[in-house]
Amino acid sequence: MKKEEYQERIANLKLEITVPEILNKYGVEIKRGRCKGICHDGKDLNAKVTDRYMHCYVCDKSMDIFAITQHFEYCDFNTAFDLLGGNKEISFTSLIKARQAKAKREDAKRVQANKKAKLQQLHMEITAYRNIVQESEPLSDLWTYAYNKLQYRIYLLEEMG
Repeated sequence: MKKEEYQERIANLKLEITVPEILNKYGVEIKRGRCKGICHDGKDLNAKVTDRYMHCYVCDKSMDIFAITQHFEYCDFNTAFDLLGGNKEISFTSLIKARQAKAKREDAKRVQANKKAKLQQLHMEITAYRNIVQESEPLSDLWTYAYNKLQYRIYLLEEMG
């Protein structure tokens, strides 16, 4: 593909595919033209979304369809170009990179879900041990056992972050 054809195909892709379509593809929720900042895992709707770009006000970063694809697929521009349909056929290396990126994303989601479940379990245990400490006689065997367990669970909670 010649340079002029390549540039023309890039421009056509930018016209054919919108930023909201790409963000929805990767599971980013858009509300009233705003979304969470994907470049820094933002918690609030601090990025503006239009048809042609996404701009994060926290880190002052703008992204088009190629940059967003690069971010989520952990790939270079040419691979993002292939994945967005820039070439008639996607190259083998682009497919491999896309599969590896998908596996990375799924692993990250799994780790996040496990961490959330562990945090919920710790909070439940802390509540239970606090109730036992409050209801039992101070310095009894049960009170001492629950107090020690409570302190350890609080320590684990602080270590998790």
